[in-house]
Amino acid sequence: MAIGEIVLGSFLASFFQVLFEKLTSSTLSCAQQDGINTVSLEEWKDILVTINAVLADAENKQLSGNHQVKLWLDRVKDLAYDMEDLLDEFAIKAAQVEPEAESSTNKGLGKWKFSVFGQPPSLMSKTKVQEINGRLEAIVTRKVHLNLRENVVDKSNYTGKRITTSLSEPQFFGREKEVEQILKLLINEVKNSNAMLSIVPIVGMGGIGKTALAQQLYNDARVKRCFEMRAWVCVSDVFDVLDITKTILRSITGLPCEGKDLNEFQVKLRDNLFEKKFLVVLDDIWNEKYEKWTDLLKPFVVGARGSKIIVTTRNLAVVKMTRAQPYLLKELSLDDCTSLLAFHALEATNFKSHPEFETIGKKIAKRCKGLPLAAKMFGGALRNKMNPSEWEDTLNNIIGDLPTAKNDEVLPILTLSYVHLPSYLKRCFSYCALFPKDYEIERDELVLLWIAEGFLDGQKKNKNKLKLGRSYFNELVSRSFLQQSSVDTSKFSMHDLLNDLAKSIEGAICFSSGESQVVVNEDDASLGRARYASFVSSWLVTSKCLRAYHGLKVLRSLILVRVGSSPGPNKFSISNKVLHDLLTNLKYLRVFSLCHCSIAEIPNCVGELKYLRYLNLSYIDIERLPESIGNLCKLQALILRGCHQLSKMPHGITKLVSLQFLDMRDTESLKEMPLSINNLKNLTILSKFVVGTEKGLQLKELKTLSHLQGELCISKLQKVEDVRDVVDANLLGKQGLRKLFLHWDEDFGILRNDKHESQVLESLRPPIDIENLTILNYGGATLPSWLDGSSYSRIVSLSLWDCPYVTSLPSLGQLPSLRELSLKGLNAVRIIGSNFYGGDRPFASLITLQFEEMLAWKDWSPYAGGPKGEVPFSCLEHLVVRSCPTLVKTLPCQLDRLIKLEIHSCQQLNNSTSELCLPSLNKLYLEDCSKEILKSLFKLTSLTVLKINKLIELVSFDHRFMSCLGKLRKLHIGLCDKLTCLWQDGNETQNLTCLQELTIKSCARFTSFVEGDEEIELPCNLERMELADCTSLEKLPSKMHALRHLVIENCPKIMAPNIPQGDPSSNNSISQLESLMIHHYDSPISFSFAKGRLAPLKALHIDNCEGVESLEGIAIESLETMTIHNCQNLGSLPQCLHTLSHLTQLDIYNCPALEIDDFPPLPVTLSSLLLKHCSKIKSIANCNIANCNNLTELEIWECSVLEIEDFPPLPMTMQSLTLGLCPKIKSLPNQWHRLTSLQELIIHHCENITCFPKGGLPPYLRRLSIWGLVNLKQPMREWDLHLLTSLKRLEIKFNMGGEGEKEWFPLEDEDTWSLFPSSLTCLVIYCLRSTERLSSGLCNHLSSLQFLAIGDCPKLRYLPEDGFPPSLQLLHIRRCEILKERCAKLTGDYWPLIEEIPVIWIGEPIR
Repeated sequence: MAIGEIVLGSFLASFFQVLFEKLTSSTLSCAQQDGINTVSLEEWKDILVTINAVLADAENKQLSGNHQVKLWLDRVKDLAYDMEDLLDEFAIKAAQVEPEAESSTNKGLGKWKFSVFGQPPSLMSKTKVQEINGRLEAIVTRKVHLNLRENVVDKSNYTGKRITTSLSEPQFFGREKEVEQILKLLINEVKNSNAMLSIVPIVGMGGIGKTALAQQLYNDARVKRCFEMRAWVCVSDVFDVLDITKTILRSITGLPCEGKDLNEFQVKLRDNLFEKKFLVVLDDIWNEKYEKWTDLLKPFVVGARGSKIIVTTRNLAVVKMTRAQPYLLKELSLDDCTSLLAFHALEATNFKSHPEFETIGKKIAKRCKGLPLAAKMFGGALRNKMNPSEWEDTLNNIIGDLPTAKNDEVLPILTLSYVHLPSYLKRCFSYCALFPKDYEIERDELVLLWIAEGFLDGQKKNKNKLKLGRSYFNELVSRSFLQQSSVDTSKFSMHDLLNDLAKSIEGAICFSSGESQVVVNEDDASLGRARYASFVSSWLVTSKCLRAYHGLKVLRSLILVRVGSSPGPNKFSISNKVLHDLLTNLKYLRVFSLCHCSIAEIPNCVGELKYLRYLNLSYIDIERLPESIGNLCKLQALILRGCHQLSKMPHGITKLVSLQFLDMRDTESLKEMPLSINNLKNLTILSKFVVGTEKGLQLKELKTLSHLQGELCISKLQKVEDVRDVVDANLLGKQGLRKLFLHWDEDFGILRNDKHESQVLESLRPPIDIENLTILNYGGATLPSWLDGSSYSRIVSLSLWDCPYVTSLPSLGQLPSLRELSLKGLNAVRIIGSNFYGGDRPFASLITLQFEEMLAWKDWSPYAGGPKGEVPFSCLEHLVVRSCPTLVKTLPCQLDRLIKLEIHSCQQLNNSTSELCLPSLNKLYLEDCSKEILKSLFKLTSLTVLKINKLIELVSFDHRFMSCLGKLRKLHIGLCDKLTCLWQDGNETQNLTCLQELTIKSCARFTSFVEGDEEIELPCNLERMELADCTSLEKLPSKMHALRHLVIENCPKIMAPNIPQGDPSSNNSISQLESLMIHHYDSPISFSFAKGRLAPLKALHIDNCEGVESLEGIAIESLETMTIHNCQNLGSLPQCLHTLSHLTQLDIYNCPALEIDDFPPLPVTLSSLLLKHCSKIKSIANCNIANCNNLTELEIWECSVLEIEDFPPLPMTMQSLTLGLCPKIKSLPNQWHRLTSLQELIIHHCENITCFPKGGLPPYLRRLSIWGLVNLKQPMREWDLHLLTSLKRLEIKFNMGGEGEKEWFPLEDEDTWSLFPSSLTCLVIYCLRSTERLSSGLCNHLSSLQFLAIGDCPKLRYLPEDGFPPSLQLLHIRRCEILKERCAKLTGDYWPLIEEIPVIWIGEPIR
C-alpha cells in the first residue's frame, strides 16, 4: 500500500506525499553538494511516515474540537512547509549551478566545487537542518502524549451530519418552479421508455434546501394520489445497505425489522413492492461505490411502471453512478430568503408588521447568499432580539465570524462536505480562502495556482498536470464547492459560507486584508505563519496598506486582487518603489499575481525570487518586462494576458527551461517573439506566436514544442516565406491543441500572393481533435481541403472572417459537432448551396449561424438531399444575416428550434416565395430590409420581442402578420419613414393581450395607431409606451386601459387637447398612469387635462418644452417627483404646491423666464429641492422651508437675482446644502451648528457672504467645500475645523493674494496642519498665489490623508520637509510651475519624497 493511501482523509496526506517524493536521491545529492550530511535527511522520511500514520486520527479529533490536537497539527503543517522550502532550496541551487558547471567544463576549468554564490557550503542550510531535526523530535514526542492512533479511516467521530424526516418544514418559501418541474418528472410517464423504475436526483451544496424540497414533494397531495407506497430514508454519509433496506421495509409494512440478514429483508421488500407503484426518497447520499448502489436497488426492479426514487446529494459523482439526469438546485431568491428569515425571526412571512426590521433584515438575508439553512439559522438567532440595533450586531458580528458563531448549524453541515473530500482535493479547496468573497476566477487560472503551489506534485507522475488539475477542478464543481458564474460562464466562484469554511480550515496560514483594513496588528505572532496572502484593492495601494505584508517572511503566494467599483479607473495603482520594497522581503514566493494594475514598470528585484513558479501580470500597463525575469529558473507559468502595451519580450526568457505556461493573449502591441523560443521544450501553453522572417523567429520554431495544448494564435502568417517552415511546425502532431487562430495581417500590399497563401493554409492542418478554429484575413481563393467533410468531427466553433477572395465554401454541414459557425467578409462567395450541406443530416448540431458582410452573396439554395422529411439546421437557435445587400433567395423554410432571428441590411431579401416555419421563434430583429420579408413571417406564435428599424416601404402591419402575435410582449419600431399607422383595423389590438411595452421612434409619417378615424384602443395589458420624433402623430389612443408609463418626445402635433379626456372614473381614460415624461415640445401645453384624471401619477418630467408657460393645472396629490428642465418660457409655478401631499423631490433647472418674486410654499413632505440656472427667482423667504421636516437636500445654483438677507432656518433633517454662483446671497443659515444631520456643505462663489454664522460649523460634516468667498473676513483659524471629527473631504479655493492671503490661510506656519481635523482623507487647496512653501507636520497631523490636490499656486516651491503620510494615494499638483521640475520622475530632487505615492499628477499624470 502506497504511503498516504491509508490516511486518504487527512489534509496533510497529499502534502506528505510531496515531501516523500522530494526526499529522493536527486534531492539528497543536491543537499550533499551544499555540504549537508544526508543521513539526517534520510531519517526525516522515516519520521514522517510515523507522523503520517496518525494524521487521519488527528484530523478527526481536531474537527471534533480537540484544541491540543489542533495545535499539534498546526506545528506539523508549519514544519512541512519549512521542510519543503529547504528541500526546494537545495534543488534550486543545483539548477542554478548546472549551466555554470557546464560552461566551466566547456572552458576547461574543471568541475564545480563551490556554491553558485562563490561561497563555501551554506552554514545557514546546516542550521536549518538542525532546527528541523529538533522540531521533528518534539512533534513525535507530543504525538505520543496525545494518544493519537495509527491508520484510522473511520470518520464517524465527526458529528456534523443531520438526521432528517419526511415531515415538511412549517413554512416553505419559493421553489414554485422547481416543485412543478420535479412533480412532472415524478408523476408523468417517460415517453419511449421501458424502464420500470426512474431515479430523480436533486443536487446542490449543503444547506441549499435539497431536503426541504424533497419533503415538500413527498407530502404533495398529487404525489400521495399517484403512488401506492412511499418511504423516506435519511442515508447521510454511511451507506449501509442493510439499514437502508430495513428502514424502507419498516416504512412500507409498519412492522419492526429485527436481525441482520440482508437477504431476508430484501426478499420481503421485493415481495411488498411487487407490481406496486412506489416512491422512495434517499436523502443525503454520499456513496460513490457502484456495487453498493446496485445491491440496494435489487428489490426495486419488480415495482410497477412509473415507480420513482428521489435522491438528494451534494456530489454529481453520485448522480453519474445512477446514470440519471441531475436536477441542479440553485440558491433561493433574495425575496424568498427574506421571507424565510422573517418567519423564523418574527413568525411572519414579511416585515410589513415590523417595518423597523425591514432594512436590516434584508441585509442579513442578502448575506445568506440564497442559502435557506443560513436564513433559518440566523432567523433563529434573531428570534429573541427585538431591537434593531441587536440585529445590526448580528449582521456585523455573527455573519462575519461564522466558524465561531454560537449554536451555529451551517458550518458543521458544510464541514461534512469537506470531511468527505479526498486528500488531494482538500488543499486545493482550502487554498481558495485566499480569494475575497464573490471573487470569480477562470478554471485554468486556479489550476495553474495549484500547480505552482505543488498541490499536484506526488500525484500520478505520468499524467499531464494541467489535465489532472482540471479534473480536480471539475470534481470540486461536481461536489458543489465551486459554482459557475451566472454572468460569465468561463468563471467560477465559491459561496460565501464555503469561503468562510476554507478560511476556518487554513486559519493563520492564510492572511488577507485590503486598503480599508490598514489597521493590522503587525506584532501578531500568527502573521509569521502565513503562507498564502491576498491584498484586496479597489483603486490605490500605499506602503501603509502593505506594511503588515513585509513581515510575512515565509509567504508562498501573494495575490493583489482588484475588486469592486470605485471612483477611479478599473485598475488599481501601486508605485514601483512600494512594490520593490515588498518583494525584497518575500524571498520564498512561489506565486505572485499583480493583475489589473496601472503600473508601468516591474521592479528588477522580481528576478531574485528564486522560488517563483507562477507570475501573473495580466492587464497591466507595462511595455517591457525586466531582463531579470530570465533568472527565474523554476518559473512554470508566466501570464501576460491583456498587456495591451507590451511591445517586446526579454531576451532571457528562453533560458526559462522550466516554463510550461506562457499566456500572451490580447497583447496586440507585441510584434515579435523572443528569439529561439524553441528552447522552451516544456511549454504546454503558448497562446500566441508571431511569425517573423529572421532565423529563430520563423514558424518552424514550433517544431520542438510538441507538448502544446489548449489555445494557440498564429499571427502575421504573411511573413511565412517557405512553406517547408509550416510543415516543420507540425501543427497536426500537436494533439493537445483545442483552439487555433490563423491570422494574416489585414493589409500587406504587394506582398499578397494568393497561391502562396493557399499552400500555407493547406499545410497548417490542425490536429484532428481541434474544437475551435478561426481563419482571419486569408488571401487565397480556396479554403483548405482538410476543412472539407467530416474529418474534424470535434470542431465546435468555426469562424471564417475577411477572406475576400474565397469563392466557395466546403462541406461544413458534415462537421458533426459544429455548434457555432460565423462567416464574415467572404465577399467573393455568390452561392451557398449543395456543397455547403455536403450530405445527409447537415448541420445536425449547429446552434448559432452568422452571415455578415457577404457583399456578393445572392443565392442561399435550399437543402435538397437526404430522406423525405429530413431538414438541415435541426438544432439551430440563433440565426444572423447582416449586411448581405445582394441576397435575394429565401432563407431556410423550416427552422423548428430557432429562438432568435436577426436580419440587418439585406434590402433584396424578401422571402415572399415561401413561408417560414418558425414555431419556437422568441425574438425577431429586422433592420434596413424590405417590408416584403414580413409576408412569409406570419405564424410567429411564440414571438415575445419584435424590433423593427428602417423597414423600407412599411406603411402598416398586415392583419395576417399581427393575428398570430398573441405572446408578443415588446414591440419596438424605429426609422420607418413611410409608416403611417400600426394597424389597419382597431380589432387587431385584441390579439395582443400580452403586449406590455410599445416604442415608436423616428417615424416621420406616423399619424395614428389605427388607420382612419376609428376610435383607438391600446392592447389591454400595455403598461409602457414611448413615442419619440413622430412629428406627424396627432393624437393618442382614447383607451389606454393599463398604461403606467408614458414618454412623449418631439411629437409636436400632440396638443394637450389630444390627450384623451374621458370620464375620470372610466376605464377609457389614462387613470392608471404613474409616470409621464414630455420632451422637446414647442407647442402650447395646458395641464388642465390632468385634474382629477391622473390620480395615480407619481413622476412628472418635463424637458425642453418651450410651449410650457405655466404649471397651474397641476394639482395631482399623488405626485412624488416633479422635474422641470430647460423650459425657456415657463413663467410660474403652481401656487398649490403645498397641497401636493406626497411630493418628495422638486427639481427645476434652466428655466430663465421663471420669474418668482416670492417662492410659493412647499409641501412638508419634500425631501429634495434643487433650483439651478433660474435667473429670475428673487426670494425664497416665504416658501415654508423650515417646516419641511423631511428635507435632506437643498441645492441653489446660479440664481443670479435671488436675494437672501436673512437665510431662512433649515430643518434638522438636512444632509446636504449647496449654494453656488448666487451673488446676492448675503447670509448663511443661522445657528447651523445645530444641523447635526448635515454631512455635505458646498458654498461656491457667493461673493457677498462675509462671515459664517456664530456657533461654529455643523458638527458632523463629512464634506466641506468653500470656493471663491472672496469677501469672507474670518481667517481659517477661526473656523475651528479641528473640531469636525467626522470631516473626510475639505476643498478650499480663494483668490486673494498679498499678505492678506497668508494671514487668512497660513499654510507656511509651523502649526498649520494642526488646524485641520485628523479625520481628513481628501484635501484640495487652490489659488494661494503668494504661498511659497508647505510647512512640515502634514505627515503627523493628517495621518489618514489619501488624496491631496494643490493648484494655481505659482510661487509654491517647497513641499513639507518631513514628506507625506504613508496613507497618501494620490498627489495632484496643477499649475504650480516651480514644483514641476523638482517633482520630475527620477531626476527631480523631490522624487524620493513622493515616489511611493501610487498616483502622481504634476500638471499631467506621471503614473
